[in-house]
Amino acid sequence: MEQIKSCSEEKADYIHRRLQEYNSRYITDYEDLSYCIENEKGKCIAGIVASRDMDCITIDYLFVDDAYRKNGYGSKLLTYLETQAIPLGAKRIILNPFGFQAPDFYDKNGYQLFGKIEPSFSDYGQYFFKKEL
Repeated sequence: MEQIKSCSEEKADYIHRRLQEYNSRYITDYEDLSYCIENEKGKCIAGIVASRDMDCITIDYLFVDDAYRKNGYGSKLLTYLETQAIPLGAKRIILNPFGFQAPDFYDKNGYQLFGKIEPSFSDYGQYFFKKEL
């Protein structure tokens, strides 16, 4: 008899791999687009983790170290990602930050809010942005 159980990390990885196998039938052109900014000592002070699925870029993470915030590094990373994405045939960039992840920042960088869930969890909203390239 089948049972639903909590997954081990190994089984969760298996599920993820199987979904990737399935998705690869439809998403035939994938590329990692992750970049970081290093300080003079080689420490990563800001970074963006994104991927291209055919003509759409998805930003999974954008992070700037607390000591380096408000210096334009986040905007530089977004601009760099956009310049890398266009020659690859990307038509848009999408992302979905939570309310504590500075959604106004994306608006200021030309991203259009197209949906939101308020609250998504606790008192925080989740915001859905896109930018046509």
